[in-house]
Amino acid sequence: MILAQLKSGYRYNSDTLVLYDFISSSLKDFSGRILDVGAGCGILGLLLKRDFEKATLCSLDILQINGEISKFNAHKNGLEAEIINTDFAKFKDSEKFDLIVSNPPFYHEGAKQSEDEHIKVSRYTSSLGLKDFIKGISVNLKPHKRAFFCYAPDDIGEIATCLKEFKLNLVSLKFIHTKADKPANLALFEVRNNSNSKLKVLPPLVMSENGSHTKEVIEIFKKANTNSVDYQGLA
Repeated sequence: MILAQLKSGYRYNSDTLVLYDFISSSLKDFSGRILDVGAGCGILGLLLKRDFEKATLCSLDILQINGEISKFNAHKNGLEAEIINTDFAKFKDSEKFDLIVSNPPFYHEGAKQSEDEHIKVSRYTSSLGLKDFIKGISVNLKPHKRAFFCYAPDDIGEIATCLKEFKLNLVSLKFIHTKADKPANLALFEVRNNSNSKLKVLPPLVMSENGSHTKEVIEIFKKANTNSVDYQGLA
């Protein structure tokens, strides 16, 4: 899949690719409505649309330029996607969705921020706070359906509190480590709307060993099969 991105703005990384694998490995012959929140260049939703042709994709982002790039990338790869430019905290869809996926902004204000506005909006919780994010999932997800997202492991306690408040149940959790002897730097979440399923903590994923990507990570990258190019505009 060819994905155009801004040369100097926020660019997708391995977080989205491991999240994509986490989601696609959990789905079987999916054909419902997908909402990709904070879609950026559209990568996550477009990968799922590529794999599940019968699915209907809506790509949502607060930034107009990201909507433009997502539309370009969908067309470039022969895929259909509805582009929605709005603030997810204020978004409510009357039909609701069978699946919500997101690599949301989860960097906190205390962290040193980039001066690039595109990067700021894409990375930091000031553009979409955790509570608004979880509430948005609850409002837009059909009963008993699933949502998948990634977030910082340090925020698990707050995430659990928000999920309980909005009647979402955490059903699976997977930790990502840069190296086997390092603390997890990313957590992958699967939640269900109005579910009583017990939580499963899945085996962790280690990204590298001996200076190279692990076999599992190489297989994920191969499965995603993405190629990034600089976005030159619609012209």
